[in-house]
Parts: sequence; structure tokens; C-alpha cells
Amino acid sequence: MKIIRTKTYDEMSQKAYELVKDVIASKENPVINTTTGASYDGMFEKLVEGINNDEVDIEKVFMMNLDEFIAPREQSFTVYNYMHQKFYDQIKKQPKEIALLDGSLASFDEEIARYNKILQANKRDLQILGLGVNAHLGANEPGTPFDARLFLADSDDSTINSTMLYYKVSREEAPEQMLTLGLADMMEAEQILVTASGTRKAEAVKATLEGPITVDCPASILQNHPNVVFIIDEEAGSLLTKY
Repeated sequence: MKIIRTKTYDEMSQKAYELVKDVIASKENPVINTTTGASYDGMFEKLVEGINNDEVDIEKVFMMNLDEFIAPREQSFTVYNYMHQKFYDQIKKQPKEIALLDGSLASFDEEIARYNKILQANKRDLQILGLGVNAHLGANEPGTPFDARLFLADSDDSTINSTMLYYKVSREEAPEQMLTLGLADMMEAEQILVTASGTRKAEAVKATLEGPITVDCPASILQNHPNVVFIIDEEAGSLLTKY
């Protein structure tokens, strides 16, 4: 695992952008699966700028997403809305192909089957992940088996609270379930990028990087992957003693 420590969130975002840019440049038909949220707002801003300045060839990229809330797509907090508002609606050229989970459908089993076919047919060159305050990855909360595959997950209170904080929605409005790639799905990617910033993530960062590999800390499974880049700012890395 490669650990990159930065002073600030902006520097973290720049390093993440540079990694994504390099993956796109080095692959003929890159497949990138990404998460969303505050940890990646800055990276997406830089990626939009890079695409619109013709520094990144997005037209050869297959973009897909990690998860989606169970809610109508028009809700402000959906991954669908995030990706369009922060990325797809901001770029002058579009990816070769886009795959998004749909959490508004009546049959989750059918949606899981549909998306599984996409995952199986497209080997991911890069899996982009965020780290939850409880060390979740996607909606794989503590206790999730390491062999979990794409499934319907219940969100922990800490995850719901993070959604409320970021999207400024009430407890009643906040979604409680997500369709999410399982930990086993994530580990199949050739390379994994994880970022974390702020003191809220410090305990999760320490448990992930310096703690035992256990289902109580879902992100600890990353210790078993041969090609992980973990970018953390000063505050997120404040409790580390080995890095």
C-alpha cells in the first residue's frame, strides 16, 4: 500500500486528480469505478477543468459508480444527481460509456443482476473509494463479510448522519439503504484509490492502516490488495504512528 500524506484537502485533491489522469492516459480503454461525496468534490472539480482544457481524454473512458441510495433519482442526495451536477453536466465531452446504479426501481434483484453483468464484462482499472468515519467502504458497514458482492445494504447511523451533514437534509429525509458493490467486488480492481481528510476520519484512517484486518473495520481489507494508493491530509493522518 502506498501512503501519500498531504498538508491540505486541496493538495490531496490534486494528488487524486493526477492519479486518475495518469490511469486514463496509460490505458487504451480505461474503466473507472468511482464513489462520490465530500472527499472527492475537489478531485472532480480538477477533473472537470482537465477535461475542458483538453488535458484528459474522457471520451475513451468507461465510467461507472460504486453505489446508489434507495430513493427516486431526482432526490438531491442521489449518486445520479451528484455525478451529473458535479461532473457530467460540467464537461464539454462525455465518457465513452456511463453506468449508474438505479435505486428507484421496484425490483432490486433485477438491478443487481443488471449491474453485475456490467461489472463482470468490464475489468476495472481503477476503483475510487471514500473512507467512512466508521471505516466503511461504499455501504459496506462494520460487520459486512469480506466476501460480500453487490447487495442492498442498510446504512449505520454514522453514515446517515454524514449524509445529513453533506446534503443538508433532515433525519426523516435521509436515505437509510443503498445498493453497493461488495468488498469482494472492490478488491477485484487492478488499482484502488482511497482519500480521507479532516479529523473526523482520523480514527478510521488509523484503524484501516495500522489495525488488524477485521470485518469490524471494513477498509482494513485493503491491506490485502497489492495496489492501493491512500491519500490523506494532515488532519486525517494525525493519529498514525507508523506512517
